[in-house]
Order: sequence, then C-alpha cells, then structure tokens
Amino acid sequence: MQDDKHQTTDEYLTTKEVAKKLRRSPRTIVDYIADGCLTSRGRIYLDATKVGKSWLIHPEWLELFEHRIRPVRRADLDFE
Repeated sequence: MQDDKHQTTDEYLTTKEVAKKLRRSPRTIVDYIADGCLTSRGRIYLDATKVGKSWLIHPEWLELFEHRIRPVRRADLDFE
C-alpha cells in the first residue's frame, strides 16, 4: 500500500505532456513556470516541482493554472 505522503512521479506530468495538452511548446511551459503567463489580471505562474533538471506538474496544479488564465467573462445584462 502506498503512503499518500509519498507520491510517485507517475502522478505528475512532464513539461512535454503539459505542452501537448495546452498546445504550446515545452519551452513555453517552462516559461510559465519561471516567468508566469501575462494576463489582464497580472502574471499567473504554473506551479511545478523540480526533480533534477526536469520540471514536473501535478494535474491539479495544471487545472488551477488553466482556470486562472481564462479570461474573465462578464454576464451580459440587459436592463431595459
């Protein structure tokens, strides 16, 4: 039985896998980690952990990043 405190790298995504999901280059994903992604609300950083020379991203971190970089949609209100 695996202890939840000790996660395996199988549960993490590589920058190459994230790049494929976001349709970006792996270099862009590293830039999102290091420099953030500029949005109308400021810079949003992709959380990641460095293992050796590689970055690994937990799927939940990617989901949160995707949510944060989405444009804010305001409801169209009709006040007639």
